[in-house]
Amino acid sequence: MRSTVIVTLLVCCTPQLSLGNLFTDQVQSGCGDSLSETYLSKIREANINLFAPSSYFRGSATKFISSSGTTQLDTKKLCVDNATSYTGPIQLYDDGTHGDDVANDGVYTRDCVHYCEDKVDLSDFFGYAMLLGFVYSRLIVVDESLEGTVPYKVLNTPLTPGATAIASSHAFFFADVDRKYYPNFPTSMSPNASARPSGKSVGISALLSVFGDAFDYLTVTPLEKDHVEAIGGAGIYKWQHWDRRGGPMINNRIGDIEECFMAVSGVPTYRLTGIVTNGDVVEDTGGENHELVHGVSGYSYHMNLEKARNGDNAHTPGACTTDHSSLQAPVWDWVVGYPMMIPASDPQNRRGVRIEPNNDCQQCDDNALTSCCSFRYLDFPNTRDKMLASPELSTMSPLMLYIAGMIKADEVPEDKRTYYCMGSNTDGGCGADGDRKIKSMFASKYQRDHYSPISNISKAAESRPECVYKVDASDRSKVTSEYVSRFTLDELIDTNGGTRFPEERFKVVRNAAIHISSRLPSEAEIVFYTMLWRHHETEVEPWDRLEEGRPPVEPWYFHTGGHSVLHSRLHGIDCGEGGADVPSCFSGNGDVCEGYPCGAGAVCKDLDGRPFCMCREGLVGDGIECTFASETMYDKRPSAHELGQGDKEHCFAENSDWTDFVSESSLPPYPGGQAPYSPTSCGSNVCRAGWRCDKNKGTCLKPKGSSICEKQSGLSKGECLALGCCKWAGGQKKCKRRRKNNKCPLPKDPSVKKSCADLNTCCY
Repeated sequence: MRSTVIVTLLVCCTPQLSLGNLFTDQVQSGCGDSLSETYLSKIREANINLFAPSSYFRGSATKFISSSGTTQLDTKKLCVDNATSYTGPIQLYDDGTHGDDVANDGVYTRDCVHYCEDKVDLSDFFGYAMLLGFVYSRLIVVDESLEGTVPYKVLNTPLTPGATAIASSHAFFFADVDRKYYPNFPTSMSPNASARPSGKSVGISALLSVFGDAFDYLTVTPLEKDHVEAIGGAGIYKWQHWDRRGGPMINNRIGDIEECFMAVSGVPTYRLTGIVTNGDVVEDTGGENHELVHGVSGYSYHMNLEKARNGDNAHTPGACTTDHSSLQAPVWDWVVGYPMMIPASDPQNRRGVRIEPNNDCQQCDDNALTSCCSFRYLDFPNTRDKMLASPELSTMSPLMLYIAGMIKADEVPEDKRTYYCMGSNTDGGCGADGDRKIKSMFASKYQRDHYSPISNISKAAESRPECVYKVDASDRSKVTSEYVSRFTLDELIDTNGGTRFPEERFKVVRNAAIHISSRLPSEAEIVFYTMLWRHHETEVEPWDRLEEGRPPVEPWYFHTGGHSVLHSRLHGIDCGEGGADVPSCFSGNGDVCEGYPCGAGAVCKDLDGRPFCMCREGLVGDGIECTFASETMYDKRPSAHELGQGDKEHCFAENSDWTDFVSESSLPPYPGGQAPYSPTSCGSNVCRAGWRCDKNKGTCLKPKGSSICEKQSGLSKGECLALGCCKWAGGQKKCKRRRKNNKCPLPKDPSVKKSCADLNTCCY
C-alpha cells in the first residue's frame, strides 16, 4: 500500500520557453494556426466550424475552418487580410491555398480573418476582449497591449506522455496533440470523460500530479467552442463530504473514483470534492456558478422538509422563495412545467420571473395560507443595472449562503428566516396539453429536432398527471394558489440534524480550470483565459455585454453577495506584470489564518493570500475535518500497479502506458505536487504538512512545538490539543508547546498496528 505522504520529488518543470519556441511551426505569419493531420482527421468526421486559434491579439488575425459544407463566411463584422472595414463575403478554400492545410479533404479554410477594425470594442468583456459567435463558433479578440504580459510554463507530466501541459498563474491547458487520450475531441471526450471522473480523466491527473491536492473543485472545459460540443452544457460530479452537512461521512468506504485519482496521479486527494464540466465557461458564467453552488451547498438540504418541496430532487424549485441564485430554476409554466417558463413582463427579457410573497402573507395563519397569502411575479434581472438594483433576485439568498458555508446561521437577517412555496404539482409538469405547448414554443426546426427534453416529454405526455392544485395568475401582482406552504430557517436546520458544520467552510473556494484541446493553445488564448479567471476573483459587480440579449457576466464574488472568493491560482506560476491587482498573486495582509475554521489536528498557512488548512502528518482529511486513516478506507486503497493488474478498464485510459508496467518499481516517478508548485514545496522537495522548510538548503525539517503550536493563531482548545504536542493555557486562552517535548511527534492511532509486507508497493 502507498503511504499517505510523498516527500522527495523531482523538479517538475522545464525552463519557461519563449513564446516563439512554443509556437514554432504552429502559426503562419500571425494569420492562424498551421493544423496537423492528426487534428484535422476528426474535424473531417463532423460538421464543425471553428476559428483556430479561437483568440487572437488585436492587429493580428486567425484562421476559420469548416467541415460543415460552408464555403463562404458572410458577416459584416469580419474582414480578411489587410481590410479594416467590410468588403463582402469571405471566400473559403479547399485547394491548399489561403491557409488550407490539406487540399480536397472537405475542410474549407481561410486564414488572415479578423474583426473589422470599426467593429472592435474591447469593453465587451471586462475591458480587455470582445467575443461574438459566428455559425456556431466563437471568435475572441484580445487587447494587444497584453501580449507578452502573462507568463506560462510548459510542464513535465511523465504520467501523461505525448500530451503538452501548460500552466499560467490562473489557467491550466492540456493539449492532447497526438489524440492519445481524447481521440474523438472536440465531438466527444470519450473514452476519458470527466463527467464521472476516474483515473481516465488524464487532464485532471496531469494537473494534480504537478500542483497536488490543493483544490476543492476542478472545472474541465473545452478550449474552443463549436455546436458539436465535447461537453454539452454544465454539470458536477461529487464524491466525498468531510463535513456534517450531509452525504457520505468520513468513515464510509473510499469510492472507485478516489482510488483511481490517487493511484494514477500519485496524489492523495483528501481535499478535492468534485469536478465541474462546463461546455462554455466564457459566456455561461451562470452555469459555472450554478455547479459550484451545487458543490458547496449540496443537493438535498431542502428535501428533508416536506414543506420546502423537493422540485426535481436537485434544484431549488422556482415556485419557492428560499433562494434566487443560479441554483434555483425559473418559475415554470403551471401546466406545462419544464422547460416552459413564465415569461417576464419585458418581452426582451428571456430569463423568466422570480416569485415573492406579498405582505399579506405575514398576517396569515398557517392553516389559512391558501385563502390569505398571495404572491407577485418579479422579472429576473437581465442587465448589470437591474442586477445591482435587485441583487436578491439573482444572487444567493441568506439561507443559501448559510447552507453553502459562507455565513453563520445567526447572520441570517430576521426578515429572511421565513420562506414560502406555492404552485400546482411539485414544480409544474402537469396537464394533458403540455406536449402541444412545449413544441409550439420552439421556432426553428433545428430546435425542435435537437432539443432533447421535447422528445422526452412527448413520450410521457399520455401519462402526465392532471394539475391537482390550481394557480390563478391573471393578476401578476397577486398570484394565488390552492397550495401554499410556509417554513422557517430553524425548521430546516432541525430537519437536517442541526447547524451546518463548519459554518464558514467556503468563504474561499479553490477551483482550478483545465482547458482541454487537441492542439496547442495560442498565446492569445492563454492570456484570455488567465485574465478570465483573474476577473472572477477580483470583479465585484456584473459586467454587461455589448450584444443585445446576452446575459451579463456574473462573477462569483457578486453571486455570493461578497461572502466568498473564487480562488483559481496555480501556486508557484508567476503572475507577471498583469497580476499587480490580483490578490492571489501575493501573500495576504496580516495573518490570514486568524479565525479561519481549520479543523482539530490541522495546520494553517498563507497560500497565495488565502488561508489553507492541512491535516498535519499522521492524519488525513481536507483540513476542516481531520482523522486517522484507519477511521476511513484511505489506508486500504490499492496502488497503481495493483489496479493495473486487475480490471484495467476500471481506471486506465485506452492505450495507457500504465498497463505496460510489470512492477511497481518500474513505474515512472510520481510527481505528486512537484516543487515549486506544491502547497508545501521546499526547494526540490515537498514537505509533510506541519513540517518546516529550510529555504536556504531546500530541505524539510521536523516540526517543533513552537512552530506548530504557538505560531498557529486563533486555535481553540480542541484544535490545540489535537495537534499532539501542544497544551492549552486556559488563563491566556492560547496554545503552547509542551516544554518537555519541543519536537512534535506524530499523533498516535491506538486502533491500528501497521506493517508492510511488500516494500515495492507500500513504502514510497
